[in-house]
Amino acid sequence: MRRFAAACAALALAIACASSPVAASVSAGTRIVAAKAASPPPFALPIVPSAWRGAVIARHFVDFTARRPSRYATTVYLLYDDRNLYVAFRCEQRGAPITATQHVDHAGVGSDDYVAFGIDTVGNGSRTYGFRVNPLGVHDESSSENARYAPSWRSLARIVPGEGYEVLMVIPLDDIRAQSAPLQSWRFNFERFVAARDADTTWAYAPAMQSIGSVQYWPILADLRLRSRAARPRPQADLYALTSMGADRDLFQNGIGEFERTAPRSVGMDLTVPFTNTLAFVGTLAPDFSNVEEDQTTIAPQEFARAYNEYRPFFAEGAQYIDAMPRIGDFGGNSMFYTPAIGIFDRGLKVEGTAGRSAIGALNVIGPSVNDDAAGYAYTTPGGAFSLSAQSVIADHAGVHDATAGLGLTRSNRRSGEGTQIAFAAEEDRARGIAAHDFNLTEGLQNEHFTLEGFYRDTSAGYAPLDGYTAVNDARGSALVAGYRGTGSPRSAILAYSVNLTSDRFLARDGSVRQADINAFYHVQFKHLFSLQGFFGPSELQTAPGTIAWFNRRQIQLGYADGTPNPIQVSYTWGPFAGYYVQQTQAVASRVFGRYGVSLEVDGNIERRTPGAPIFDSQWLRRAALSRAFGKDASIGLAVRAISGRGGFAQPGTDLSMLYQQRFANSDLLYVEFGTPAAAQTLHRLIVKYVFHAGGGSGA
Repeated sequence: MRRFAAACAALALAIACASSPVAASVSAGTRIVAAKAASPPPFALPIVPSAWRGAVIARHFVDFTARRPSRYATTVYLLYDDRNLYVAFRCEQRGAPITATQHVDHAGVGSDDYVAFGIDTVGNGSRTYGFRVNPLGVHDESSSENARYAPSWRSLARIVPGEGYEVLMVIPLDDIRAQSAPLQSWRFNFERFVAARDADTTWAYAPAMQSIGSVQYWPILADLRLRSRAARPRPQADLYALTSMGADRDLFQNGIGEFERTAPRSVGMDLTVPFTNTLAFVGTLAPDFSNVEEDQTTIAPQEFARAYNEYRPFFAEGAQYIDAMPRIGDFGGNSMFYTPAIGIFDRGLKVEGTAGRSAIGALNVIGPSVNDDAAGYAYTTPGGAFSLSAQSVIADHAGVHDATAGLGLTRSNRRSGEGTQIAFAAEEDRARGIAAHDFNLTEGLQNEHFTLEGFYRDTSAGYAPLDGYTAVNDARGSALVAGYRGTGSPRSAILAYSVNLTSDRFLARDGSVRQADINAFYHVQFKHLFSLQGFFGPSELQTAPGTIAWFNRRQIQLGYADGTPNPIQVSYTWGPFAGYYVQQTQAVASRVFGRYGVSLEVDGNIERRTPGAPIFDSQWLRRAALSRAFGKDASIGLAVRAISGRGGFAQPGTDLSMLYQQRFANSDLLYVEFGTPAAAQTLHRLIVKYVFHAGGGSGA
């Protein structure tokens, strides 16, 4: 213990003599000169003070939830050379237990204590990377370009009982994309999460920040002197070989959760070839859709058409470059390019990336009765205060030619939080006699405490791009959102709270009410890991000419230890829903036992003709999963789900699935899977898949 304290004191003294720490509340106006290491610091702990002489130093973190200086001291040191970025964290954590339960790299550490390093290599938010490490040295990463970003990089950590923990990161420059200029400026930030106190802290802070990931508020890391190809990922290829057996070996999921029979694919390839530092060609041939990591099944009543998350690598990579238009709406906006609408396909070609301040994307997809093209473009000023975007989608499905094009504008004042967004899209399909448009405008203010936004919308009848997502068309009107968020006093049991009020009224072309809502949403976060949230208020939707459905539901949800490895959530939702009176209950809990993880869920949906009437129909969902980690590179998961009754929004049945994953040192991957977690019934399908990886870091 004394040696740890002495080392910390010596390190602080050495760094203080070499350079000055950055002041508190570092924000977008702060410019910090990057420190280049003469030689790499040792990859060993404890931290050696002399190895970090001259480093950029970050201290004085802010608890973002409580909006006050963090009670847990954090010191960060940053260096770079021609090959790597080097980051060291020293985290004091007296009075709060250290949470470290995750054991597998690249699988997520967000529910543990962790430290994080974020960078924006363009400076306007169009390309960001994040690297996180927990107190066991287990790490994960993220990229705004690719949901499957998982390059090989190094991390090391050690826990000092009663004091805190230390972390080292070594991040190769050739696993990130940056401009080829010899002198560069990036935006960057450091983050730290203390799970036992639900304390998410950030080094960069401004009152108008809406999240720690608001890149426009990060400071500038200036005068990075890099070789022209230092931050240029190498070409990479993933070739898979797959064998399958079982009665359902030819059954695969499409983009919107349905299962189709198609010929099993035994060989396929994904390819990425950068042709500049920031632009790349991406291709896929005979993509495999057998590995579905996420079960998106729900029995919850839904007013609008369900929107699925995209899991297929070709569409997940660089999605923001194609889907460039801003999405505007009080409950989420329409999307011109909703890739789950594209079912099973045979091959795809794409160019995506940035050129200077411009973000560019274009793709073509071919499959059974599908030949679709999409393109996006956005120009964003430094700091992200102003952006112009354009997008087009041409969908050719079995003789149907549907073309949609649009323009968008986004501007913001990062000091006041005031901003504007405009989006206009026009659709034409001559064969079906469609000439429609979608116009959306919002102007508002978002700062530390207040939200006040006004919306105007004009979506014409018939607007529904074939490859898009449209919640409601034939709607014209306005909406208003007002909200307040606050924090409790140091002696209060409340950590933070918020309330938001939403009111909208949209009319159809014949003057009838198409959609109208008056809703209130509330959230209270307590200091001892408890939370309370919910909503209430009337909603109406015209589901057919002259037919109005009411959705006057209310909800209350209690949570404990949200954001930790052992969360519990219980909710109850009730009220009129499209001609019925619905009562829905949900209970979800997870628990970690060493290298084992268990999750349980029970949902119930009860329908009555009117309140108090006998039960008309019901549906129940029960879900359980067990996982086990083997070192940092392998895990196995077993999941079972049972749905009974038809009084809900899912197909009844029982599903059992198993998945074993192994990542090798050369980034090759092995999957052994029985069934799939997403099917209504157990798929009698066993798949063994091996992915041969060659070239740069996975997803880079």
